[in-house]
Amino acid sequence: MHIPSNKKVVCITGSVWTGSRVAPRRMLVKDGFLRPAWFTTGRPLTDAEYRHVSLAQFHLTNAEKNVLAHIEYAGGVVGVMREDFESAMVNAEKGVLVVGPPEIATQLAATIPQAIIFSIKSAGMELSENSEAAHRAGQLHRIDVDVLDPGGWITVYRSMMDIIGFPVKDHPF
Repeated sequence: MHIPSNKKVVCITGSVWTGSRVAPRRMLVKDGFLRPAWFTTGRPLTDAEYRHVSLAQFHLTNAEKNVLAHIEYAGGVVGVMREDFESAMVNAEKGVLVVGPPEIATQLAATIPQAIIFSIKSAGMELSENSEAAHRAGQLHRIDVDVLDPGGWITVYRSMMDIIGFPVKDHPF
């Protein structure tokens, strides 16, 4: 898969989340990252846009190597198709942002060596076993957040932008 040198692939996973307008996933979208549509054979898993596919269609697409990453969830399958990822990459100003479970992030990282994974945790929380290969490859960056700190999510966002290598835009946090 070709990733243009001026674009990034960023994955966010972890154990702590926020619906705040300063959530890193929302700030990255404002900064020019595009989230690809996900597919599901059952129920949606994240707050991303989803399209429903049949289980048979999933198996055919997967056999053709056109499923980029997937997991079984609640009796169905959810994930990202290669064509949806590539479409997001073409249309994004800065790159693609995938927000989801560590299994999805690590599958993407295994396929895309330049992918950057952020695991957002509270201090003392363990990293997922699924993250070991990405950690060894230098793709995984753990960021601890104090969810009770009013500026905690802004600090996480700024840390992410520093690691990605993009300047922080002035946002009306």
